[in-house]
Amino acid sequence: MDTNTEILHDFAPFFKILKNGSIQRLVGTEFVPAGQGMTTGVTSKDVTIDPNCNLSVRLFLPPNPSKSEKLPILIYFHGGAFVLESAFSPGYHAYVGSLTSNCNVLAVSVNYRLAPEHCVPAAYDDSLAAIQWVLSCKDDWLAEFGDFNRIFMAGDSAGGNIAHNMALREIGTKIEGLILFHPWFGGSEPKATDEGHMKSRFVTNMLWKYACPASDGVDDPRINPMAQDAPSLTGLNCKRLLVCWAGKDGLKEWQKAYYEAVKNSGYQGEVEMCESEGEEHCFHITTPGREKAKELMDLVASFFSKN
Repeated sequence: MDTNTEILHDFAPFFKILKNGSIQRLVGTEFVPAGQGMTTGVTSKDVTIDPNCNLSVRLFLPPNPSKSEKLPILIYFHGGAFVLESAFSPGYHAYVGSLTSNCNVLAVSVNYRLAPEHCVPAAYDDSLAAIQWVLSCKDDWLAEFGDFNRIFMAGDSAGGNIAHNMALREIGTKIEGLILFHPWFGGSEPKATDEGHMKSRFVTNMLWKYACPASDGVDDPRINPMAQDAPSLTGLNCKRLLVCWAGKDGLKEWQKAYYEAVKNSGYQGEVEMCESEGEEHCFHITTPGREKAKELMDLVASFFSKN
């Protein structure tokens, strides 16, 4: 047997890392075509931004949009530990479509490149390019229906990590709101001693090295926003911030620490939090019918509707 094809780390039911450094993805590889097949009446389409690196986005438009009443623009980054999922996965197609319908926004879901084929910072580079493309207003949906004075960014897990890092970039405009759903943060210092937290810390340490092998470790400011040499959180380029975590998520202590760090940093915007008690990491995407998921959607809709 070729030892290079032996399993080095088994993250079933999600993926397996082989000794040769490659990955066997067990989920997140399904593709849902764009179109008007959603029960919500939402229409979607795909646009290739850069064919050289296969960077694309999926746009979502709510039913009966009006050119006279422009829609908030939501730029969404999917999760998956930088190695799984896509903007075209069934779960993300459905969830971003649901955000579009329930929050009455024009959504742009970014299909960034994945590790290990394209290690970090490829995901950040693609995400920044997608933001710049949105702001260039080259797409007809964005030009006709989008309100460029109300741009939001959001993401879950690794996508929440990306959204945070993008909010620290200079993009030429102020983000109206930033929503971080169970963002993937970590660090060398544990925030708690319970089994779930310690397991998540171990997995984060391993996965970050895999997704970003050039990094020195989990005190890299990109994964640890509270690291000593991390950019000041006062530099978050958004007027409002909503940080969400789940009660049974082993990452929640890092998310809570981030929320507190932003509040105490001197950041001049509004800071809100939401804890979904008794729920797991990204439950709102995997089980959107749950009552807590509906409550979270209602909260997000109210976040968009604020002036």
